[in-house]
Amino acid sequence: MTKYQIALFLLFFILLTAILASDLFQSKLNIESGEPSPELITAPYEKKVTDLAKFQEEQKAAANAVGPVYMADDDQISNLSKDLDRTFEILADQKDSKDSLTEKMDELRKKVPYSELSNSTLEALLNLSDHEIVSASGTSSVVILGIASDAETGARYQAEVSLLQDRMSEQINQSNVTEPVKELINEFIEQCVIKPTLTIDEEATKKMQDIAISKVKPSIRTYRENEKIIGPGEIVDDQIYQALQAYGLIKVESPWKPASGIAMIVLVSMIILIFFAYQFSPDTFTHWQRMVLIGLLMIVALAMGKAFMAISLGDNDLNTLTAILIPAAWVTMTVTLLLGVKIAVLVGVILAIFTGMMADPGNMGAAGSLAALFSLLSGIVGIQGVAKLDRRSELARAGLFVALVNIALVSGVALILQISPTDWLIGCMLSVANGFLTSVLTMGVLPWLEQGFNITSAVRLLELSNPNAPLLKSLLIEAPGTYHHSVLVGNLAETAAEEIKADPVLVRVGALYHDIGKLKRPYFFIENQFSKDNPHEKIAPTLSSLIIISHIKDGLEMAKEHKLPSNIQDIIAQHHGDSTASFFYHKALEENPDISEEAFRYDGQRPQSKEAALVLLADNVEAAVRSQKDSSPGKIEGLVRKIIKEKFDEGLLDQCDLTFKDLDKISIAFVKVLSGIFHSRIEYPELPSAKTKVAEEAGTGQKQEEPKTQKENESPTKQDSEPGSSSEKNNSHG
Repeated sequence: MTKYQIALFLLFFILLTAILASDLFQSKLNIESGEPSPELITAPYEKKVTDLAKFQEEQKAAANAVGPVYMADDDQISNLSKDLDRTFEILADQKDSKDSLTEKMDELRKKVPYSELSNSTLEALLNLSDHEIVSASGTSSVVILGIASDAETGARYQAEVSLLQDRMSEQINQSNVTEPVKELINEFIEQCVIKPTLTIDEEATKKMQDIAISKVKPSIRTYRENEKIIGPGEIVDDQIYQALQAYGLIKVESPWKPASGIAMIVLVSMIILIFFAYQFSPDTFTHWQRMVLIGLLMIVALAMGKAFMAISLGDNDLNTLTAILIPAAWVTMTVTLLLGVKIAVLVGVILAIFTGMMADPGNMGAAGSLAALFSLLSGIVGIQGVAKLDRRSELARAGLFVALVNIALVSGVALILQISPTDWLIGCMLSVANGFLTSVLTMGVLPWLEQGFNITSAVRLLELSNPNAPLLKSLLIEAPGTYHHSVLVGNLAETAAEEIKADPVLVRVGALYHDIGKLKRPYFFIENQFSKDNPHEKIAPTLSSLIIISHIKDGLEMAKEHKLPSNIQDIIAQHHGDSTASFFYHKALEENPDISEEAFRYDGQRPQSKEAALVLLADNVEAAVRSQKDSSPGKIEGLVRKIIKEKFDEGLLDQCDLTFKDLDKISIAFVKVLSGIFHSRIEYPELPSAKTKVAEEAGTGQKQEEPKTQKENESPTKQDSEPGSSSEKNNSHG
C-alpha cells in the first residue's frame, strides 16, 4: 500500500469510529445515587420507567415466602430399612441357634433394640414361628418406612423427629402384630428413628419460587413530557437514578473504554473487507478507488442514520423505530450495481454491525439489535432486487421489496414487544419511507458515482442500449446493415453469456457498439452496400485492408468522444484481436506473392475478458452463417464449431478465461439462436392473375404458362454473384 492509501485507510477508520462512538461523549449529568441534584431535570419525552430496586425487593420477598418443598431423604430411608431388616435377622438367627434359652436372651440383649426388652418379651419373641417373624418384618417395614418417606408425615428437621416416632408407634399399636412384636418395634423406633427423614427438594423449591416471582408485577412510574424528575438540591434516590438512566441522561464512568472497543471492531471490519476484496473481488481490490467508494457510501449512510435517529417522535419505542430510516439498502444496492454481489453482501453485514453499535453504543442492547436487524435484512433484500437488473424500473421495484420486508419486520417486532397499533402504523410508514428513499438515492446518486469513480453500472448499460442513443441512432440511419448485424451479434453473444455466467448486459451493449467505427465510411462494408457498385473493386487490396482495419480506431475515437464506458471501449478494441483481414491479404498475394502479412493485420489487443471474446466469436459466426446458402441446422452447427476452433487455433482466445466447456456451451447457444433466425421457409407458388382466371372460366382454351415459384422469379443477389462472398469475405469486410 502507498502512503496515500494508508492515509485514506486511517481517515476512514477515524471517521467511522467517530460517527459510531459520538454518543458516548455527549454532555450528560455526572450524578451519583444519594447525592443532591445540581439542577432541575425534566422528562424529555413520555416514558414508562420501572422501579427496578423495588421490583427486585418484591421478587425476593415473594421467593422467600415460598416454603421449601421436601422429599424423602434416600440415604436416611435406606439406613432405616437396613437397620429394620437386621433387627429381624438377629431374631431369626438366635431363634434357630442351638444355645439354651438363657444364652439366646443374653445374646439378644447385646444388640439394639433388644437391650431394653424384658425377659418375658425376649422369650416370647424367641418362640415366634418363622412365618410370624416374616410377617412382623413386613408390617414394620410398611409402617416405619412409609411414614418416614411421606412428605406429609416424615420429619423435616430434628424437632419433628419425636412427632415422627409418635406417628409410627401409633400405627404399630393399631396393627395386628402380637404384643411382643409391638414392644420390639416401638423400641426400634425409639432407638433407631433419631434423625429427620426428609430433605429439601431444591429443584421443586426453585420452581415454586420462580412461579411466585413471575406473579410479581413491576412497579412502573410514567413520566409525562416535561414533567419534573428531580429539582435542584433534591437527593437522588434509587428510583430517580433509574429514571435518569432510562432517559440516558447520566454520564457513563469512562466513555473511552467503550469507544476503544468500537474502534477495535471498526478496524477488524475494515481489514476483513480488504482481505475479502483481495480474495473474492480482485477488481475492487486492484482499483483502490473502489474501496474508497465503499467507505464513502458507508460514512454517508451512517451519517444520515445518525440524523434520522436524532429525530424525537415523543416516545422511546418510537424513537427506536427511527433506525428503520437508515439507508442500508441504498448502500448495498449501489455496491451491487457498481462492484458486484459478493462484495455487496459483506458490505451489508458490516454496515449492519456498525448500525447496531451506532444505535446503542453504550451497551449494544435492544435498540442496537433492532437497528442491526433492519439494516441487515433490508440490505440483503436490496442486493437481491438489483442483482440481475434488466430494466430501470427494477430499481423502483427493489425499493418496494425493501419497504415490504421492513413492514414485515416491524410487524414481527410489534408482536414480540407488544407495541401499540399506533406505533406499529408509524413503523410501517417509516418502512415505506425507507423503501422510497432507497430507490430515489440509488437512481439519483448512481450517475455521479459512475462518473466520479469511472465505473459502469447495469443502469448505464441499459441507457446505452436504447435505440435512441446518439451513436445507435446514427448507426441505424447511416449504416442500417451494420446496425442489423450488431443486433444479431448482440443476441448471439447475450445468449451465450447467460450460459457461461458472463455479464449478458455488458455483452449485449458491447455488441451493439462494436462496429460503430463503420459510421465513418459505411459504404465500404458489404452489409451496407445496397447497389451493385463495390468500391473495393476500384482500389488496391492494401488500401481496402487499411480502410477495413481502421474501423477499430475510428470506433474507439467515437467511443471516447461520446464518453462510452471503458469496458465498452475494450470490446470495441478487442473484437478482432490481432487477426488478419484474410480476404484482402489473399487478394494481394495474387498480385504480389512477397507482400507482408503485417499490413493486413488488425493492431488490436486479443480479448482480455469473456465478454470481449463472446463478441469476437459472435461477430465472426454471424457473418459466416449469413453468407452461406445452406442454412440447415446441421450445416450451421458445423460452421459454428469450425469458426470457434479456428479462432482458438489462431490464439485469439488465449488471454481470456474461457474453458473448453465454455466453448462447447457457446457453440450450442450460437446454433440455437442461428437456427431460429435462418430457419427454412416454405416456397409459395405464384397465384394466377384475375384476368387469367376469367379466361379459364370462359373456356378460351388458351394455354397458360406454368406458374413460377417465388425463388425462380428472384434474381441472384450481388453477394451470390460476385466472387469471394464466402464467410471469409464477410469477415474481412467487418
